[in-house]
Amino acid sequence: MRAATRILVSGTFIVSAMVGISVKSQTAPAQANRAAQNHTAIAAAEGNPSCQRILSECKKLGYIQGQWKKDNGLWRDCFDPIVKGGNPTRDGKPMNIPVSTSDVQACRAAQGHK
Repeated sequence: MRAATRILVSGTFIVSAMVGISVKSQTAPAQANRAAQNHTAIAAAEGNPSCQRILSECKKLGYIQGQWKKDNGLWRDCFDPIVKGGNPTRDGKPMNIPVSTSDVQACRAAQGHK
């Protein structure tokens, strides 16, 4: 009886470990894929004149690449809301970025957004 209990407990542990490894292996590529998509979107934006004008306006207003944790990030807080729809923010307050609708539409088309 004692041997059977040990076998069952060991088997349960091994199955749990295998399930955990399987879940881990399925989520890691998804995260890597998202990072690759972000890099592709940034490269497309930097190569498009309309997107460059939007980035320029964001920079003029003091948005800085990498400061998204401070609600002052160039991409997350200014560029993405303009191109993907939404309102750019700073310190949780909406900001008005002076960009033309034709630039926004052209940049969206270059980014593959509707």
